Amino acid sequence: MEISFLTVLISVASLIVMAVPGFLLAKFKMLPEKASEALSAVVLYGCQPLLVFMSFQSYEYSPEIGLNMLIVLGLSVAVHFIMIGIAVLAFRKKEDARNKTMRYASVFANCGFMGIPFLSMLFSGRPEAGEIMIYASVVIAVFNVLNWTVGVFFMTGDFKNISLKKVLLNPVLIAVVLGFIVFITLKKPIVDLAEQGTALHSVLSKIVASFDYLADAVTPLSMIVIGIKLAKIKIKQLFLDVGAYVAALFKLVIMSLVSILVVAFLPVSPAVKYAVFLLLSMPSATSTALFALVFGGDADFSSVCVLLSTLLSVISLPLMFLLMNGVFGVAV
Repeated sequence: MEISFLTVLISVASLIVMAVPGFLLAKFKMLPEKASEALSAVVLYGCQPLLVFMSFQSYEYSPEIGLNMLIVLGLSVAVHFIMIGIAVLAFRKKEDARNKTMRYASVFANCGFMGIPFLSMLFSGRPEAGEIMIYASVVIAVFNVLNWTVGVFFMTGDFKNISLKKVLLNPVLIAVVLGFIVFITLKKPIVDLAEQGTALHSVLSKIVASFDYLADAVTPLSMIVIGIKLAKIKIKQLFLDVGAYVAALFKLVIMSLVSILVVAFLPVSPAVKYAVFLLLSMPSATSTALFALVFGGDADFSSVCVLLSTLLSVISLPLMFLLMNGVFGVAV
């Protein structure tokens, strides 16, 4: 079964539906003030690292997979730096907080909070699912390194604010490194180290199952956080800010086109192409608002950029997918 335009549309819409509980709970003031921050911490420091680590446990290692991971690494870096150059040129006239936010929101995608859940839903039950999740972990690793270096510089305009410690101790990056080491060392899932029917296999299966349950929580928790944030933004503010539309245009259309042009003509597997294209076509990263808050940027405008691009991605992702398949003939 090939992935269709309608499948992508339903997958994106289904993710947005998961944001409804968070939106309603926040609107009816049934959540504490810092609920979104607390849930974000659970996702970022608990569930998401486990999801990344467990992605390596869904597939057996092969030299081809190892080579493809390096290709994904290179492609992700290439797309990011092309887009960084475009954003620098497009938003170079002013260095105010608003312009810095637009520059950041144009480049950095929500590949962790929304991208991974989206891929999980889109490729659920398909034989390519495990392989694509491995490549997705590589994209996320690239995102985290660039986010805490180039991203910080975008928001602050000062290299002094870049912390090597925060880059190296990022929980998702650590999960990628550990997952990869286990992956290439064992060359098979941990649960397969013991024979079926043995006590050790039963113990390993239960431990792995508990990790999977926590990893699966990324999808609903991430979207609930987005719903909570959406409830705090006035509708007028969300849909009438021209700057937010400009940032969304760069992130959802221009970066998607760059991703398509970079991957479409390469003689690599469709799984590699889709992992890079789909993750980097996600809406603006939630860290846009976090960085604006931490580094003294325009926190309200940054939240609008994130939420508007998230809503518009319901339209942009299926259309960009259709373009990639229809024009460039990329298909799984």
